[in-house]
Parts: sequence; structure tokens; C-alpha cells
Amino acid sequence: MDTVINENLEQVIFGTLHDNKQSIVRGVRRYLNSPETQASVEPTRDTGDPIPAIQETRTNWAETISFTPKYTFRPENLNQLIASIKIAKRENLKVRCIAEGHSWSTLSVTQNCLLVMDDMTEVNVEQQSNGDWVLHAEAGAPISKIDNYLREHNPPLAIDSMTVLTSIRIGGAIAPGCHGATTEARTFAEQIVGLEIVTSSGEVHKFEDDPNNPDEMSAARVNLGLLGVIYKVSFRVKPMFKLRMKDTFPLVSAFTNKDLETLVKNSNGIEVFYWPFNSSPTGKRDPSKDKLWVKVWETTNDEVTFDPLATALYRQAQKVSTAIADAVYQQLLTHPERTPLISYTGGKVRLVERNNVWLAPDAIHYQAGIDSIPCLDTEFAIKIDKDFTNVITELHYIIKRIDDYQKQGKFPVNITAEFRILKSSKALLSNAYDDDPDAYYLFIEVLSITGTPNYEQFANELGTRWMKLYNARPHWAKSWEDIPNIKTYLNDKLKSKIQRFEVVRKKYDPTDMFFDNASLHQVFYGA
Repeated sequence: MDTVINENLEQVIFGTLHDNKQSIVRGVRRYLNSPETQASVEPTRDTGDPIPAIQETRTNWAETISFTPKYTFRPENLNQLIASIKIAKRENLKVRCIAEGHSWSTLSVTQNCLLVMDDMTEVNVEQQSNGDWVLHAEAGAPISKIDNYLREHNPPLAIDSMTVLTSIRIGGAIAPGCHGATTEARTFAEQIVGLEIVTSSGEVHKFEDDPNNPDEMSAARVNLGLLGVIYKVSFRVKPMFKLRMKDTFPLVSAFTNKDLETLVKNSNGIEVFYWPFNSSPTGKRDPSKDKLWVKVWETTNDEVTFDPLATALYRQAQKVSTAIADAVYQQLLTHPERTPLISYTGGKVRLVERNNVWLAPDAIHYQAGIDSIPCLDTEFAIKIDKDFTNVITELHYIIKRIDDYQKQGKFPVNITAEFRILKSSKALLSNAYDDDPDAYYLFIEVLSITGTPNYEQFANELGTRWMKLYNARPHWAKSWEDIPNIKTYLNDKLKSKIQRFEVVRKKYDPTDMFFDNASLHQVFYGA
């Protein structure tokens, strides 16, 4: 049994798949050539079709939010998108948008008119006169389609930084200020060169950098859906590049602020994970064995480690392993006391050192199958001290509180605590907004499976601490609305940014058509 536990599950599955690949290889090759994973030229669509309204209940991916709008529209083109907004305006209805549904907050919730953007997925690339490349993607384009379109382009291209998850849609990643792990690329907002937004008048307005009016683009970059409906996003892209991805597992006790600073300043990006109880299955942590998982990306010209077929097999193995993990995790909803054993076993499965070279999108999207594990997620951005000490302080605080809860028979964290480090943002409503372009921000989060007892108490405690100590700000798309006093806190801390944002918002939405969220209303205008 110990031998089985100590083997890497993904490698076992990979080996099994490889040994039996004659019986499944055709399926994998179909996967490689399927429309979902291969760039394709879509036929011209009829732009004169009427837009039907339906009524349906929407539930987010994490299964924490459900709502039933009066009207739901699924526009397939710009004309239908504009028609949807005009219908809402005629009936005096508020409008919100949704795509894949991976948000934990209520940003998309409405009882009025909901636009589902999943069918607006066109993608194309333009080379500018200076030789730079720009990607234009409709708001409903999934990250997987964008990546593969760029991969198949001549020459092959790539986005500098993106989410791990590939099923989310680009508009849903932009509006709330999402981010990847590439330090110098900052948040997605800084990679945007243009946005086309359908405003309350039904007109398409193009937002671009304007040195004479920088606040317009600064507001549009992280707009929370408050300026209108994002129709199209334009991103800087670059020639395809390769990344060496290293996974190491230092002892928690030996990982210092100097180690962290060195990694950050000598790599493309880092991500650090802590799995609770990875040093002991009994729940009593052994400081001499407790480890972190440190993932580092570095640009390289070396050859990629795996060919496309091997990569596809590996991704399928990951999907199988995450599906198995979800089945195991479900035990914790009724038997939380099993958390140390399951987390310890999971650590033995996961904590395997690797040093491989990947094409950039394969390295950025390093884990397939994440969708198999619906989870809870709370994340804050904290400005990092010059010597990086507060990062280590907060890592150790999380570990201490996990231990404290365990002594009370409570296990609020059963997936991971993790963090990434990026430079600051100029987007007004970004949680990493800073006037100092060289400031580093810690994006720190805790994740547990949906329904985990005591998670909310634990996450709210952390959020309260980070707001008090660091003036930290939450990730808009993740869980934050139930943290005590947070809306009053944000109203105070963001007041000057909100005032600047409001000048832009009122220009494009003077009747508040897109302002239909009670939490944001309190953040903007007070309780």
C-alpha cells in the first residue's frame, strides 16, 4: 500500500495509457484534431437572425450560486448582441453578462436580463505596421480556442500570461481583473491594447490607450461589466516561445524571503502551493518534513520534452487523476476528520520533482481536469514588502491557523493554499492598482472543495487580517462579499479610484443599465 501511495498517480495513469495506447491512440488523435482543440475558420454567420429570449436557471461552476433572470439571451453575433441590449432598454431592464460561470461572487447575478456570451467565439490575428501582433477575440472565446488558434497561426504565436484553466472565456477573465503567474506581464489588464464594448445606447465604443485621457482605458481594463457588454478584446501576443517548468519541494522551515526574492527576480514567474498535512497523515504536522510545492517558469531555447501525442496522453492522465481526486474529496463533506490522511496521500501523489520544457501555452496551462473539482476560493492581493518578508509571514500564518483549527477538530482547507507574485496594475479597479510600476503584489488564496465545513469562517478570518494589516483588496470574481465589513472597507479604500471610474461609467451608462449588483452598489456608494 505504501508503495502505491508513494508512486505518482499521474505517472501511473500515463504509463497505463501509454502501454495501452493502441486501443486509445485514435481517440487521443481525434482529441488533437477536434474543433475544440484545433483552430478553425468559422463560416460567415447570418447577422439578421432575431434574438430569442428564454428563461432558465443559471448555476455557477462551483455550485454556490443559482438565479433565474427574467430574460436570458444567447447572442451569436454583434447584431444580436445589440438587439438584446435594445430589448432590455425598451423594457427598462438591467443587464448583466455571463460566460462559463467560473465566478464565485455575484457579479453576474441578475433578476432582469442576462446575456450568455458563449456563442460569440470568433478569433483573428492582425500584424501591425511596426511588426507587432495583436489578437482580436470575441468575449465568449474560450482560452483553449485562443491558444490553439495562435498555435496554428503562421508564424505560431502565444499570449504572455493566462489562467491555468482553459475553459473560461476571455471576456469573463478580463472584466473582473483576472491574472496568471507571469511576473512582468502583470494582470491581464496590462496585456490589453483595445476593447470594444456595446454601451447602453446600443453603440459599439472602442477603448484604446490615449495619453490625453488615460482614465478611459484604465477604467475599461477592469470594468466589472459596468461600462456595457464586452464584445471584443484585443491582446498583445508574441512569437511562440518555450518555457522550462521546474517543480521543487523545499521544506517550509527552510524557504526564506531571500529564496523567494531570488526566484521572483530570476524567472518568468512562480507559483507556490501548500498542501495541509503533507508531512503526516495523523494531523500532527512535522516541521522537519513539511514541504512546499514551488513551481518556476523560465524562458528557454531548449527542445520541448514531449511530442504532441505524449502531451495529449499526459493531459488525459491528469483529467483522470483529478476526476478520481474529486471522488475522494467528497468523503470530506461527511467525514472532515479524514482530511489529514487524504491530504497527506494527495501530497505523496503530487509532490514529484519535474524539470521539463514546454511550449508556452502548455506550460501556462500545466494542469488539465481542474473543472472536475468544484471548489471554494477566496483570494486577496497584498503589496509586498521590499524584502518579501510579509509573504513568508502570511504563508506561516496560514499554516499556523490550519494547525489551530485541526486542534479543534476542524479542517477548513483541504485542497491548497497558494500564491503568485506579479507587478502592479494601472487599471483603476484592479486589486493590484499602484502608482509605483515596480511594486510587487502577492496574490494569495485558499481553496477547498465546495461544501467544506468551516471554510467560510477560515477564509473570512484571513481576509479580515489582510485588510487590517496590508490594506489588501479581494479578487472581484472570487468569494469576498460575506467578509464582515468588507464593502464599507472597500468604499473607503477605493474612494478616489471609484470617483475616477464613475466619470467614465456615467458617460457610457448614464441610466445605470449595467449597474445591477447590490454588493458593488455598497462598495461604490456606501452601505
